[in-house]
Amino acid sequence: MTKINAALDMCVELGKFLSETEEYLNVKKAEVGLLHDKDARNLVEGLQKLQMEIQKKKLAGLEITENDKKKMQDAEAQAIQNPLVKASFEAHEKFQGIMSLVSAKIREGIRAKEQPQFVEDDNVD
Repeated sequence: MTKINAALDMCVELGKFLSETEEYLNVKKAEVGLLHDKDARNLVEGLQKLQMEIQKKKLAGLEITENDKKKMQDAEAQAIQNPLVKASFEAHEKFQGIMSLVSAKIREGIRAKEQPQFVEDDNVD
């Protein structure tokens, strides 16, 4: 098995482990809540639609107007007032924090291998 295959296998195991964390389980619970609540789902879908429209403008090189920004802020504010949407947002934010930490730890491991290993010499004064 190549090193990359071994690393990928370790990633799968890490994913399985992360799927059992409280943070991930909260994300899944929040998703189920959104799925079964029409109002919350509509708020999220409306927000996603606005986000896509703004992203399309950015990709097309068009200016994002103050009106676009205001519509987005209003949609976000309205969505977050719904307790299910707020819970979902908070759960995703916490889990994303965990994923960022995992990524940072992987980078830490990579950098540790790049650091020169110094050997103490008892003969040096």
